[in-house]
Amino acid sequence: MFLSGVGLSKHKNAIFRGALLLVVLVALLIVVVNKICNFPANVTNIDTSGRYILQNVPVGGILGLGGMAYLRVVDKEHPERAYRTPLYSTQSLDMRLFEDDKSVGVYWLYFNKEEKTFEIAMPQWEWHWLNLFISNTPYVHLEN
Repeated sequence: MFLSGVGLSKHKNAIFRGALLLVVLVALLIVVVNKICNFPANVTNIDTSGRYILQNVPVGGILGLGGMAYLRVVDKEHPERAYRTPLYSTQSLDMRLFEDDKSVGVYWLYFNKEEKTFEIAMPQWEWHWLNLFISNTPYVHLEN
């Protein structure tokens, strides 16, 4: 079956509108993720060695993320590089500092200084699709 000139025109118009909508949604996602990744911290701690800055960064109500946050770790020797955990519930947060020779972190979230990875020990932690864009550091969730 051949499409008439009018049918073909409607088909091209629908494809154009769909493509335009997709471009707008991707651009919106990029803007939102960039904003989230640059939010200011509400709690900042410096580890006992003075080398690492640990920041709890709440993401607010953007995209229905109320009560969610991520931990940002900045190595003062390389301040241009910020390591971000995946999102977690702020109800589980405890910003008591922990540090040993291998890692630095807060209760439930540990940053391996040498491997530059995170260990998440939060019980009932759940993965969120925005972690694909927010977390920029390899991590493992420890079940128990």
